[in-house]
Amino acid sequence: MVLVVLAGAGWLAAPTFLPAFILGIVTVGAGWFLLAPGMGAGWAASKLPNPTKVRALNLVAHTVFALGMFSTALLIR
Repeated sequence: MVLVVLAGAGWLAAPTFLPAFILGIVTVGAGWFLLAPGMGAGWAASKLPNPTKVRALNLVAHTVFALGMFSTALLIR
């Protein structure tokens, strides 16, 4: 629903991938700057032995999340 509020109700009638992708990538920040430090992994997993791999996988996972939002919007339009 956050995506619909931000992109507007018209997005549901004619969904495009870009708003979903932007929201998906922006939500990575919550994991990097709230979740990871809270779990002791440091900012953006900087204290882990392989922070670059973790960051890349986070970006991939949130891109898949964006694809899911976009696909769902296509199905329900």
